[in-house]
Amino acid sequence: MKLAIAGKGGSGKTSISGTMARLFARRGHNVLAIDGDSNPNLALTLGVDPDLMDAVPTLPSDLLRRNGSGIELTRPFDEVAATHSLEAPDGVRLLVMALPKYAGTGCLCSMHAVVKTLIEAAPTGEREVTILDTEASPEQFSRGTTEHADAVLTVVEPYYKSMETGRRMAALALDLGIGDIALVANKVRDEFELEAVREFAELNELRIAGVVPFDPTMQDAERARSSPFDFDAHAPAVAAINELIDGILAGGKVTAGSLANGNGGQP
Repeated sequence: MKLAIAGKGGSGKTSISGTMARLFARRGHNVLAIDGDSNPNLALTLGVDPDLMDAVPTLPSDLLRRNGSGIELTRPFDEVAATHSLEAPDGVRLLVMALPKYAGTGCLCSMHAVVKTLIEAAPTGEREVTILDTEASPEQFSRGTTEHADAVLTVVEPYYKSMETGRRMAALALDLGIGDIALVANKVRDEFELEAVREFAELNELRIAGVVPFDPTMQDAERARSSPFDFDAHAPAVAAINELIDGILAGGKVTAGSLANGNGGQP
């Protein structure tokens, strides 16, 4: 299973990506997490020591070559994963696309192509999960970075600009030929906010795959320089992300009937 997690900046896509990766690993899956953001922060959400974040290895730029039919990796996928990844808690393997060291050094176009090819080459067995945490922009769709994902989850907060960004990204994912696209409603405080997401989704013929309640524990974890899972594995948001995984493994047809975990929408 290959998942791309997208969304507007600040929507919580990285928190959901990293927590999903940990929870999938806890269920016995082999998880590869790819940080496709040029401002990478997925390591912290996975539980990597924050003092090591700047030392996390990034992907080299010489991983691609052109053959007679297109682009291929210059090294076997397993070798790339072994030599350029970092092992995070619960055995999650983390690959980081890039971390620009200097200003004025140009775009990361070639690195998007590297990530795209790596996702295509990633294993597809029943217990294999690849999670791509995308940039907070449509670029990874316009460049086709997400083309080989099996599904795209666009994380939206319950206000118009965030939902409209999710709709635009969903449209681009559809244009890439990705057949399984859904919204994840995040930071939802009450049924009124949830209904706003429901109405938007219905108007735009989008499916809601799950609902994550507003949970101050997520911000508390950030302040403590900790992953949400390590800070409080039983927090409402973590429990809701676990339910999201239940739906994905059951075929992805989760409907957002009410706020998760019976918290009544209280923050």
